Amino acid sequence: MNKKTNMAETILDTAQTLVQECGFNGFSYAHIAGKVGIRTASIHYHFPSKEDLGEALIARYTENFHAAAAWIETGTTDDLERLRKFVELYREPVRDYRTCLGVMLSTDLAVLSAKAQDKLNHLFDLNLLWLERVLEHGRQAGTLRFDGNAGAQAHKLLAALQGAQLLARSFRDIKRFDTIAEGLISALAKA
Repeated sequence: MNKKTNMAETILDTAQTLVQECGFNGFSYAHIAGKVGIRTASIHYHFPSKEDLGEALIARYTENFHAAAAWIETGTTDDLERLRKFVELYREPVRDYRTCLGVMLSTDLAVLSAKAQDKLNHLFDLNLLWLERVLEHGRQAGTLRFDGNAGAQAHKLLAALQGAQLLARSFRDIKRFDTIAEGLISALAKA
């Protein structure tokens, strides 16, 4: 990785943390510059506009989801364990009382470019399709139980995890996330 790529990644890392803490509208390039120790012109060099930065954040987050899903898939064939590992992805930012990038960007949807909105929808679609596939496979294998179709269950699970992040963040209490997540997984486990 060259110096130019390293700086772009550092900017993205910093911007992601700021979005997860403050929302997309809650920071400016000056905030990033101050944290990274560069001038705002350097940020504009890599990301000419904040919309470009937002689109790059979502694209990188989507790539990370693909990598995480592949890691989960290769790590176990047990669908309940796959769901536990998925829950862990959503638990990770809660440790620092942040939410996932998608949740925070959704709260600022009105200010995102149409392209960023489409990319965000695609990210959520990937999550939902992956969950639906795992849920249906688990039900067919007899290891998971739930009523209704797998797509509706995937929506419920994703919405509950996102809500659990918000509650844990609001109360600054990761146990609230864990309680909700454990309840979701227990309800799906075949007795």
